Amino acid sequence: MYGLKGLYFIVAFIVVIQTATANPNKQKAPITVTDGNWTNVLEGEWMLEFMAPWCPACKSFTETWREFATWGHDLDISVGVIDVTENPGLSGRFLVTSLPTLYHVKNSEFRRYTGARKTTDLISVIDEKKWADIEPVSWYRDPKSIQMGVLGSFFKAAMFIRGVYSTMTDVYGIPEWLCYVIFAVLTILVGLILGLMLVVCCDNFFPAKYIPLPPERLAHKPSDDREDDTDIIDDTADGQKPSGETESIPEAKENAPVNPQSDESDLRKRQPQSAD
Repeated sequence: MYGLKGLYFIVAFIVVIQTATANPNKQKAPITVTDGNWTNVLEGEWMLEFMAPWCPACKSFTETWREFATWGHDLDISVGVIDVTENPGLSGRFLVTSLPTLYHVKNSEFRRYTGARKTTDLISVIDEKKWADIEPVSWYRDPKSIQMGVLGSFFKAAMFIRGVYSTMTDVYGIPEWLCYVIFAVLTILVGLILGLMLVVCCDNFFPAKYIPLPPERLAHKPSDDREDDTDIIDDTADGQKPSGETESIPEAKENAPVNPQSDESDLRKRQPQSAD
């Protein structure tokens, strides 16, 4: 009787010891990655899934991803999941265009995985280092770059505006056409304010520079210029004098055309008349 109780006690003690000495860091479920802690993926090796609760393909892939996460400790890798509806900035930063989207991250290099998505396939990608055959994303699409951070901010702003629109229509019952008018007016006002601020900043930080005239231009006087008529073209036709100028009388007589009929009439006038 006492021997059986002692055996039970030994077995229970062994189970307790195994439970206590088990690795507390062994991953049981995917790690939730958000806008606030996403920089953790820059350290170590990660597999990331971008998903949304409303996505049917994401729902069917959930169990596979959870099973793959249990292998994280054995593969020495962290498995994370990102909800794009709660973290729109990350969907813009990683330029997610379809769901679910998988990324492999190691040494701050990002690779988009598009291969088979069974648990065994995902394990072989890490265990056999098949991820090395995938080309890393280009520098201009690197999620940690400045331009992708700006793109993520635009995604955040878009989701914020969408939330405001939903509140206006669902909560306050504002018609859709009036919401569009309000957003259009606000867009114009914001554009005017930003343009005015840009002009003020340019005038203050980059003022127009005054360029003085050279000394020879300052010493020059318009009265010192002599009139030069050499470039004036004589447009009078057939050598005629311009208006206001008349020829001298002798020249006019020499240039006058000769009319024979008028000479004969003058001679007849000069002939003496016969007496009756």
